[in-house]
Amino acid sequence: MRKTFLLLFICTFAFSYGQSNQILDFKAGYLPETIYNQSTINSSDYEIAYSGSEKFLEALKENGTENPTKIKTTFTVETVSKTGKSNKDGNFPITIEYLKSYDANGKTIIPSGTLLYGKSSLYAMPKMDSIVAKDMEESFKNTIFETVQSTFSQLILPQKKLKIGESFNQDNPLVIPIAGINFEMVITTTYLLKSIDSKNAFFDIVQTYTMKISDTKFETSGTGNGKGNLVYDIANHFITENNLDMEFSLGLKHTDFSLQLKSKSNFKQTCKISKK
Repeated sequence: MRKTFLLLFICTFAFSYGQSNQILDFKAGYLPETIYNQSTINSSDYEIAYSGSEKFLEALKENGTENPTKIKTTFTVETVSKTGKSNKDGNFPITIEYLKSYDANGKTIIPSGTLLYGKSSLYAMPKMDSIVAKDMEESFKNTIFETVQSTFSQLILPQKKLKIGESFNQDNPLVIPIAGINFEMVITTTYLLKSIDSKNAFFDIVQTYTMKISDTKFETSGTGNGKGNLVYDIANHFITENNLDMEFSLGLKHTDFSLQLKSKSNFKQTCKISKK
């Protein structure tokens, strides 16, 4: 019995020691000749409360603006991204096709079959160069293209070698337009490596939102935070699951009025990877 206990103790200790000294070569990005089926659900609750002079509040009523204004949105997007063969320079083509895109009421946002074309390189985010969408207004088409490209630029993460318990930070800008004013914030995201198994690495995510003062004509304030987790596919160097709960508040004061925005959001994204 003692020998059995001692053997189990030694095995457990050795396993724990090996786990704690594992090094993850983190470099998230696309690989050539690979298929990525992604599903994204993004839901948000906004509440904007106004206060100010009687004249201002009366103007809100005449414009049909409720006080407070409450907005709830949910968007679901399903895409398939396919990469081609790598050339001698290490670049390869990528095509992104929208399979489904709809809101909480089932209304289509981006038509199925919409295609974006671009190029990528090993362990990198792609740069898109064109979009093809049937019967879509040119302005909306440009908006989709710019949004996708902007999203990819914010998804670029540094390449790191990490042990369990180590972390790294990423700063991203956030611009929120309200009442003709752009609120500028910086989101600092901390990725903490919690554990590693034979296939995946598991991270905890913590976010903080910092206000940037950009318009001295108004008194502005803002704060926020987020928490979540992600799963990193070690063999494919890609994030296959990303969950994040976020909330922030913004305040604006002027001579005649003030407003306060409160927001809660939830982001869930999963990805299934296969080879061509």
